[in-house]
Amino acid sequence: MAAPHQILMPKLGLTMTEGTVTEWPLAEGAQFAPGDIWLVVENDKVANEIEAPGAGRLLKILVPQGETVPVGTVLAEWEPQAGAREPAPAAVAAPPTVPERRWRKASPVELAAARKLTESKQTIPHFYLATEIELGPLQELRAQRNARGTGIRITLTHLIVAAVARALARHPAVNRVWQDDGFTELESIDVGVAVQTGQGLLAPVLRAADRRSLDDLARETGALIERARAMALTPGDVGGGALTVSNAGMHDVTWMSSIINPGQSAILGVGAERAVFRPDAGGAPRLARELGVVLSCDHRVLDGVRALAFLNDVRSALEAPQALFDR
Repeated sequence: MAAPHQILMPKLGLTMTEGTVTEWPLAEGAQFAPGDIWLVVENDKVANEIEAPGAGRLLKILVPQGETVPVGTVLAEWEPQAGAREPAPAAVAAPPTVPERRWRKASPVELAAARKLTESKQTIPHFYLATEIELGPLQELRAQRNARGTGIRITLTHLIVAAVARALARHPAVNRVWQDDGFTELESIDVGVAVQTGQGLLAPVLRAADRRSLDDLARETGALIERARAMALTPGDVGGGALTVSNAGMHDVTWMSSIINPGQSAILGVGAERAVFRPDAGGAPRLARELGVVLSCDHRVLDGVRALAFLNDVRSALEAPQALFDR
């Protein structure tokens, strides 16, 4: 008999770190059809009705109604209906087919409890640093490497994560977070990667990112993104790290001032690549390929000087990118 599938506490937005099971519409042993509501989860704003991705039977409820648990916690186990199309297996997985969800207004009591996350977000004193990054040399090297077809295909996100990880290693003052009225330095260089899914933004974390080769970093980042989109993240995939990379370039946005994920101290918002004319050394117009980035920082942890030194290091690594490809 195949192992049962698992329902995990979903992450319904970048700032969500925990959620409350407000209702199990189905009892243990109940059959359900695709689209049936099998779970209601409350986050900081609303209660969300989560739909079953396929036909099956609810085997066992592990987290009862009313309990608040971290994102990624296993909430229940279910069994696909015989003959029904089963999701692809995963080590610790919710159904890989992303469930639909419907929104409904939460009760005043639920909203009062859910305001904790909003208030937490509002207590982080944000400041922002922005810069443009010249991508011409990096995109040429990336195209050459991918054309050889000798390794995993490298994306711009992979290279940004690599540059951020190596800059964090060189700037340990940035690799720390605010805890209990003081900052804590993190021993490992772990980088979050924001992923857009049918359940909103998720931010799985790539562990030991500074020690990975580019191929290994790309492979593991790709695996994280796949698990996030399949709602199959494990508890070890979430939490930790000081910084998240949020690449919104596919949405054709030039600048993005992102909100820091609670528990971290910074987030790098990445816009779309633009073709712009810049003057060369002689003042003549030169066509350049530029990327706008915004670093959002927690002022309790970072000051402008340290944050700017870190951001300039990231920019330098991407503008003179050979070292990123050599590793």
